[in-house]
Amino acid sequence: MKWLGFLKRSKGQADAPAGNRTLSPAELAAREAQSEAQAAKEQAQAAKEVAASNPNRLRTSEEFRAEARDKKERRAKWRADNQIGGLIREVISGEILAREALVRQVPFLLYGALLTILYLALGYQTERILREKQKTLEKLEEATSEEKTLRSDFESQLQQSRLARSTAELGLEQPTAPPILLPADE
Repeated sequence: MKWLGFLKRSKGQADAPAGNRTLSPAELAAREAQSEAQAAKEQAQAAKEVAASNPNRLRTSEEFRAEARDKKERRAKWRADNQIGGLIREVISGEILAREALVRQVPFLLYGALLTILYLALGYQTERILREKQKTLEKLEEATSEEKTLRSDFESQLQQSRLARSTAELGLEQPTAPPILLPADE
């Protein structure tokens, strides 16, 4: 397994002797400073966790922003996992109306709404015109049938037998002799 020794050492350590070596005082101080920094970092983290668990504490604006950012990221992650629920929640809360992509589409949406209103108005106007046309056709049919009835009554009254009866009631008789021409000189 000695031949695998080149994998354990980097290029700069190839010349260094294998095994433990004694550290210089500067290296010892650096290692101690590093462990102290790590301990201080852990203490600060623990203090933050204790402070974060207190609901009555005063938060700095940076903490507030960080919490808001974290909350927004969690919400975005949850929405990505549950897209339909997030979409429904956005629609109900009205957040969807505040999206920049939707705000940019407002002129097009207004144009679409205008076209929809015009389409509905044209539909109602067409229905009104068709109703008026139907009423006019019904009146025309009624007037045509009345005209046919009156024409047939008039033609039946113009028959010679009916004409003779109606004139007999007035005391007039139909002449049997042809009319006589009177000369214009006399």
